[in-house]
Amino acid sequence: MTHQSPNVSESRLERGKRALAEIDGEAGRNVIAALADIAPDFANYVFEFSFGDIYSRPGLDLRARE
Repeated sequence: MTHQSPNVSESRLERGKRALAEIDGEAGRNVIAALADIAPDFANYVFEFSFGDIYSRPGLDLRARE
C-alpha cells in the first residue's frame, strides 16, 4: 500500500489535474478539456472533487482505489 500525502501548498485543482494525468494521461485531459468548453465550473468540480480529493487521498494505492 502506498501512502501519498497531499501537498498542503498544492490546490485541489492542481492535485486533481496531476492525479488525472497519472491515471488516464492525455485521454483524461482531453475529456476534461472538452467538458470545460461546455461547463467550465463542472470540469473544475470533477478535477477538484473526484481527482483532487478522492483519488489523491492517502491510504490506498491507485489499483485498490479504482
